[in-house]
Amino acid sequence: MRLAICFLMLFLISGSATAVTPEPADYFEKSVRPILMKYCADCHDPDDSKNDVRLLQARTAEEISQFSKIWLSASHQLRNRTMPPADEDQPTEAERLRIANWIETFLRETACDRGEHAGRVLPRRLNRTEYDNTIRDLFGLELKFSEKFPNDGAGGEGFDNNGETLFLPPILMERYLEAAQEILDAAIITPPLKKTYKVSDFLPPLSADNTDSREIKPGDEISVIEGIYLTSDYSVKIELLSPEKKNTQVILKIDGIKAHRFQLKPLESQTVATDVRLMRGLHSMTLAVPEGEAAVKVRSLNLEERREPVSKEKKHLHQRIFEVAGKDLPPNRESAQKIIRALTKKAYRRPLTDHELTQLLQLYDRAAERNDPYEERIKLALKAALVSPHFLFRTDAAPEQPGIQRISDYELATRLSYFFWASMPDAELMQLADEGKLHQNSILEQQIKRMLADPKARALSELFTEQWLGTKDVGGRIAPVSGQFRDVYSTELALDFREEAVQMMNYLFQENRSLLEIIDADYAFLNQRLAKHYDVDGVKGREFRKVTVKDGRRGGVLGLGGVHMLTSYPKRTSPVLRGAWVLETLLGTPVPSPPPGVPPLKEKSGDNKKRSIRQILEAHREHATCAACHDIIDPIGFGLENYDLFGRWREKERGQPVDATGEFPSGETFAGPGELKKVLLKRKDELARHFTGKMLGYALGRSLEDADDCTIEKIVKQLEQNDYRSQTLIREIVFSKPFLYRDSTHSEVKSERAE
Repeated sequence: MRLAICFLMLFLISGSATAVTPEPADYFEKSVRPILMKYCADCHDPDDSKNDVRLLQARTAEEISQFSKIWLSASHQLRNRTMPPADEDQPTEAERLRIANWIETFLRETACDRGEHAGRVLPRRLNRTEYDNTIRDLFGLELKFSEKFPNDGAGGEGFDNNGETLFLPPILMERYLEAAQEILDAAIITPPLKKTYKVSDFLPPLSADNTDSREIKPGDEISVIEGIYLTSDYSVKIELLSPEKKNTQVILKIDGIKAHRFQLKPLESQTVATDVRLMRGLHSMTLAVPEGEAAVKVRSLNLEERREPVSKEKKHLHQRIFEVAGKDLPPNRESAQKIIRALTKKAYRRPLTDHELTQLLQLYDRAAERNDPYEERIKLALKAALVSPHFLFRTDAAPEQPGIQRISDYELATRLSYFFWASMPDAELMQLADEGKLHQNSILEQQIKRMLADPKARALSELFTEQWLGTKDVGGRIAPVSGQFRDVYSTELALDFREEAVQMMNYLFQENRSLLEIIDADYAFLNQRLAKHYDVDGVKGREFRKVTVKDGRRGGVLGLGGVHMLTSYPKRTSPVLRGAWVLETLLGTPVPSPPPGVPPLKEKSGDNKKRSIRQILEAHREHATCAACHDIIDPIGFGLENYDLFGRWREKERGQPVDATGEFPSGETFAGPGELKKVLLKRKDELARHFTGKMLGYALGRSLEDADDCTIEKIVKQLEQNDYRSQTLIREIVFSKPFLYRDSTHSEVKSERAE
């Protein structure tokens, strides 16, 4: 714990963990290895054949690369004080930090010397947002089908598109089946069911077929079974005759449950009717005469779906699916094959194999054998496609040989589309993949610009920003206790907080602005409600628009109300949470967890009722165990104390003037958010490096590895040379080795996989 604090301070004092004075070439041999030999050799003697941890077998700095994972682990052990063991001699705190810092800096700076690295991306399920967006682009349906799915967990760099968390629980497979049917019912028009059942259709069967009616005696019943294609209301009409001279009754049962009781007049041929609600699936319809009633004769039963007129929108959705077959082809197997092949190519994000197409057509044939309507036959085949792993999962094809392999153009189209749009590739991407041109640099440049300009690119701004900043939880997990602050807080305000952050990031990406404007910008995106909340004049209407702000209170992420909400407690602000958020979210500096047994703040006891949070925290830091963390974190968070827990500007807290002065351990002082922004901008390399790592992790959908430092360093250098422009970052990620390639092991090679 103490060591972690020391490192945190060292990191902040230096301004960057990498901004260290270059060490002489023999620094490792003269200043690092001797200390490790002194404290570690008893257990890790390099000359001991029984030693499994080959830490000290590296005798020069160059040899460290052979044992990079061991050395990185050693730096973590030093920082966490888990090595050497507590009962052994210990290095000084300065020695620990100096060696750990040197190891990490050396490994990062020499990352590219260890050879090319692309990384392995696990097969990963479409998350909820990706599923909805893909269905939208596949069928034109804007419905949120995934609302019935379990929530997706975040992993890796903190995003919910990480393959390590996107597994497939059994309950989700059930939801996929339900959603697939619901989607196809919404997109494809099946002709209304209209069927008449004659005497010979009822069960039990008749011994003779030469009759035009079927008698039901008291206590008996007859039934028909029908498959319903669409959940809907249906009209049931029964033509029958009551031959006796007294009134009688007939009961209609649906699946064994009484649905209606009909009163019949004597000696008359008559038709009775009722409406029933039938769900998709097989249903039995039974006619029964109760004991004690008179017998009746049934001539026919008519079942007809009661359907509202089909809307123009649904006709259009239906047409976009079936027009693939052409206007001249009849509704037959040949037409169905064209439709299934075309739609499933989009769904699978690659051409179908002949075997895959054959399997889907077998389902079409099975439905045809049941005399299902043409549309229902196609639905069955497409339903299988929508629950196939080829649709639900993003996977790369098995490589031909182990090592670093370039992904195919279809896989690249998929990586691009889910990075920019969180959805499937569009027709242009698929056409370029068909032609094998997508990997060409000039083509890839064009597609980056085109895809960013597409309105669907808002998905990148929204999904990345809300998860990186944490504002995704505002209005949900982050919200006041019900009924509190009702004069200030509302669900609509929470949505505005979230939208404000997304609008800011979308502007940065679309207009190729400097990423440093994330920290300090002379503009904000507001609507009337949010402007009123922030006490900004001149903004009217519900729509968000860019508003010039020059007082340092707004502009950049430190002025976002959503950030202030998530870094506050339910009833007050928290300099601790805000300071930690700045360190972790903006600078990528891990903040140690508090030690066990730390007493909570006693805000309402004694004199604390009248004290400011700053004064209470200062008293809290008198405890030695508390001061280690809070001396570093709190002074940064104090710079944001002019914002209340809903992001409104305030000059007083608990009746006292707000003291928003703070200090970095490096000695840089500031007063208020405006000056805090200036201090942060001096650390632009740290900001850029951390932001790059986050965006790279999001783009790849995997956790970053040590070897990814090479890619990050290359991208940061390009950012430095291009004024930290946002589109430079996006371009460099797309052209990076991890995005265009994949690492494969022997076990993944196609020839070694079981077919």
